[in-house]
Formats: sequence, C-alpha cells, structure tokens
Amino acid sequence: MFSIGDTVMYGGTGVCVVEDITTMKLSGMDKPREYYVLRPKYQSGIIQTPVDGTKIPIRPVLTRSQAEALVDTIPEVTAIICTDKNLSALRNHYQQQLSSFDCVDLIRMTKSIYAKKKDAESRQKKIGMTDEKYLRRAEDLLFGELAVALDIPREAVTAYIAERLGSSISD
Repeated sequence: MFSIGDTVMYGGTGVCVVEDITTMKLSGMDKPREYYVLRPKYQSGIIQTPVDGTKIPIRPVLTRSQAEALVDTIPEVTAIICTDKNLSALRNHYQQQLSSFDCVDLIRMTKSIYAKKKDAESRQKKIGMTDEKYLRRAEDLLFGELAVALDIPREAVTAYIAERLGSSISD
C-alpha cells in the first residue's frame, strides 16, 4: 500500500503523487472501499482509484539507481521496427508495448520509431501520424518517470541520456 506523498506510476497516466487515501461507498456496493487520490505530475486533474487491486497498474517510480541502470541499458535494447502498412495493426503493435507499462518496452518502442523515422528521412519521407503519436506517448511516460527518479526537469532527460551514454536514445 502506498502512503500520502508517495510518487507512483499509474498506468498510461504516468507519474502521479498520492494526495490522499479516502474511503468511499459507491452506489450498488455493499461496503465502503479505500481509494487513492492521485494528482498527475504532468497532466491536470485528479484520479481516484481503488487501493485494493485496480485494473490499471500502479507501482512505485524507479529509484535514482534503477533509473541510472535503465539508462545504461539503452544501447543494448534492440529496436524492432514495425513496417505494417495496416494502421490498425500498427496501432495494436504500439498499444501492446505501451500497455505493458514496462520501461524497457518503452525504450524499445522509442528506439524503433526513431529508427523508422531515420530510415524515412534518408528517403526524404516522413513517418506517419500514428508513429508520431505513439513516439510522443512513449517518451512522455518514459521521460516523465526518468525525470522524477533522477530529479531533473523532463525537458533535460534527452540531454541527460546523451551525456551519460555519449549518444542519444535514437542512436
């Protein structure tokens, strides 16, 4: 169980702070349930989610040492470019990686879309809107968590990665 003030990763929302833990009885329920009241760090609004097993994964944010170790693994993560022309299949491919909420999957997805982008640019083309959308989404989740874990601004994560590795995540 998390405590008030804890910083957590909440599904596709990303980094949130536990603002409160409250008890509510919803209509149609026999007994009251405890809920986390979460405030997203990089979005507006408030989220209330059950403490006792939610369908949306919630976990602690990486520690600084875990984040540093994760960044160090970036060169070893293999990009797997999805070249499917079917937009539904492409969306499903990206959604499957996003829905794991695993940092390595987010790195793989980001590297894959960067590689696809680099290939398209070499042919003086652009990647599609679906690729761009999922690249932004993966970066938002990954860079948001790394920023909190490393105690740096989210905008500084790319530079941090480049400095630590001597290259960027897109290499």
